[in-house]
Amino acid sequence: YQGASMLLRRLKVDDVVDAFPVHGACGIWGVLALGLFGNPEEDMGGNGVFYGGDQLGTQLFAGFLIILWTGGLSVLIFLPLRLLGMLRMGDEIQEKGADV
Repeated sequence: YQGASMLLRRLKVDDVVDAFPVHGACGIWGVLALGLFGNPEEDMGGNGVFYGGDQLGTQLFAGFLIILWTGGLSVLIFLPLRLLGMLRMGDEIQEKGADV
């Protein structure tokens, strides 16, 4: 989480509530962690690399598909909103604050 949050600040990406670090970066870590630490003896699924398994490749592919799916849907939603000028609030509202 911390690394992704710091990267967004360095890249000057406006993510006020740290939605990407929490849901994106930590979510991908959760997907990949099963491929590393999944213990088949715990009956929770997984066949991690640290237990002699080969689950990591499947988890990497799943992470790639998740990124592709969410990226594609985001473009379909946000690009038309941006082109129509509906993605951001006006300057006056931003100056006052949206919660006023």
